[in-house]
Amino acid sequence: MSLLQINPDLHLLFRGPFNEVVTSVLTLKNISDSKVCFKVKTTAPRRYCVRPNSGIIEVGQTVEVSIMLQPFQYDPNEKNNHKFMVQSMILDPSKADVPLDDVWKGADSSQIIDKRLRCQFELPSNAAPADTATPAAPSSPAASPKAEAPVAVNNRTFLPEKPTPATSTNNSTNDRMEALVRENANLKKRVAEISSQRTAVQQQAQPVYHNAAYYIVFVIVGWLIAKFVI
Repeated sequence: MSLLQINPDLHLLFRGPFNEVVTSVLTLKNISDSKVCFKVKTTAPRRYCVRPNSGIIEVGQTVEVSIMLQPFQYDPNEKNNHKFMVQSMILDPSKADVPLDDVWKGADSSQIIDKRLRCQFELPSNAAPADTATPAAPSSPAASPKAEAPVAVNNRTFLPEKPTPATSTNNSTNDRMEALVRENANLKKRVAEISSQRTAVQQQAQPVYHNAAYYIVFVIVGWLIAKFVI
């Protein structure tokens, strides 16, 4: 005897992609003439979130149970053994005020009706498994350097010259030499300017030195004369 009309009654279908939460709805309808307790269990409790996972259904009423599959890497070759079980039993009117967990703990197993359902995973036809890697595109031939075509002159074939690392090094060395030559010329010009300024200063200072010497000589001579006279 069934107490609940369960839909779906064989399989719970979860349609991907599975890189996000996927929800399947289980409908329970009380088709008995009494209040019915129900409980939903699974063989993979860490992979699913069930709301509500237990409750009481009034006569003729329907409850929708949302079963949420948590994100995971889907492998179509992996065997799926996930199952759900819906347990139901008549609620004894004398236990109407008893917590539901205690009702289940004290229930007679012969009064409990079990209904098992298997889980099915399905991907949309236009989706690929999450763990299937997209093949890398082949590298473009244009990425590799092209060889220059030989040139024919007077029935003789010449290959175009290619710059070598040595040529690049010589060019760089020449540039540095030119920069050093320019810097050397600037330094010589600067030294010449400084030398000219120094000569001008010395020429200006010479008269001053001569006047001071004459003054010292006059002072000494005057002192000697004064000494002999006195």
